[in-house]
Amino acid sequence: MKMDPSFPFCANISKSLDPSFGIPTDVTFQILTSGKEVKAHKYVLALASPVFKKQFFGDAKETEDVIPVKETTEESFKTRIDFTYGKEIDWKEMTIEDLFDVANMAEKYLIEALMKEVQKIFEDVDITVEDAVTVAATAEEFNQFEDISKALLLHCAKFLKSVLKTQDDFVKFAAKYANTEMSQTALSLISKFPEVSPAEKKCGKCGKDCRQGKAVLSSDHIAVGDRVLINDQGKWNYALQRTCRSGVITGKTNDKNIINVKLDDGSRAGYYVLHFAVPVFLYDSC
Repeated sequence: MKMDPSFPFCANISKSLDPSFGIPTDVTFQILTSGKEVKAHKYVLALASPVFKKQFFGDAKETEDVIPVKETTEESFKTRIDFTYGKEIDWKEMTIEDLFDVANMAEKYLIEALMKEVQKIFEDVDITVEDAVTVAATAEEFNQFEDISKALLLHCAKFLKSVLKTQDDFVKFAAKYANTEMSQTALSLISKFPEVSPAEKKCGKCGKDCRQGKAVLSSDHIAVGDRVLINDQGKWNYALQRTCRSGVITGKTNDKNIINVKLDDGSRAGYYVLHFAVPVFLYDSC
């Protein structure tokens, strides 16, 4: 049975770190990066972490009065302690690096609930157009935390998919990151678009999540009979969109690399789906 957090025992646990509560702490940790100390109760920590249980109550239990803590910050270690005690945590005040540091604490001390909480935060963290690729690069840097790193990368891809709507958007995005140290990360995010499905507005014409006017990002998302606008100049802009050639998809090569199109003028041609990360096709129908 899941315990109600309003039950007095739970409420008292969260208060017990306050010296005025009357139950003294019995373990002190010293954060080596800052020299600061964090106090807690061995029994409470052992209930939440098998690592602490073994450390404090195992055959080779800890005997030091002050336990040194390496490779973390005071804020991250204190967050790990506060989570165990059920205290409120202001996750929004933490940087992405701080959150990964907390994830490191969760992994080190085998606290699955804390790791799941960090993943939940990453799936809803605030992102802007200006920092989406930078956030994704940080996620790649911490790819040893496979699940939460992937969750953050997909969150970044989902956000970008919701804001990169036109070919001009894609061109500006590609131009911003081309020939920079972030170029591979930016391209990787675009490649993840098929994996994410941001909410779309319903089309007044077809009543569905209308694709007309949107870029084709994968050969798997286009079929024989689809009408498309074709960019064969390596760039998109609104003027080109009004004057570019159009046609109907007639097939794909076996490896799906080349899309065959019958153009409206009667000629036939084959195209790649992407040209230097810029979409070649634009859906020309619902």
